[in-house]
Amino acid sequence: MQTQTQQWAELYKSAQVSAKKWANINTNLLMNITQQKMERVGIVVETGNKQIQALAQSKRAQDVWEAETQLVEKFNKNMLNSFRGTVDTLVDAKNQLTELAEEGMKKAADFNPWLQPQPQYNQ
Repeated sequence: MQTQTQQWAELYKSAQVSAKKWANINTNLLMNITQQKMERVGIVVETGNKQIQALAQSKRAQDVWEAETQLVEKFNKNMLNSFRGTVDTLVDAKNQLTELAEEGMKKAADFNPWLQPQPQYNQ
């Protein structure tokens, strides 16, 4: 009976540690995504300001089109880089959560023999 109580206590401690790790992963994920969204807002504002400046300084329609083309190219490049960063952040979080789940399943399998992988028999 004492052994079972100790096993349950260890399982409970392990669950608490896992919950803290899960919370840290999600907190870091949300902070990183929020920061990246703010960077995208900055890109939009900066591009808008440059667009207004280009319109104010242009004397011909051709100057406007050239400035717009350059701004759109730079805007697209900056946004693409920002979204790549977001994808990297999401993939990193997924990998951390997968690792945490695998650790949890291993600990659960150690605790409960019914969760142990069963040998496969060829028929």
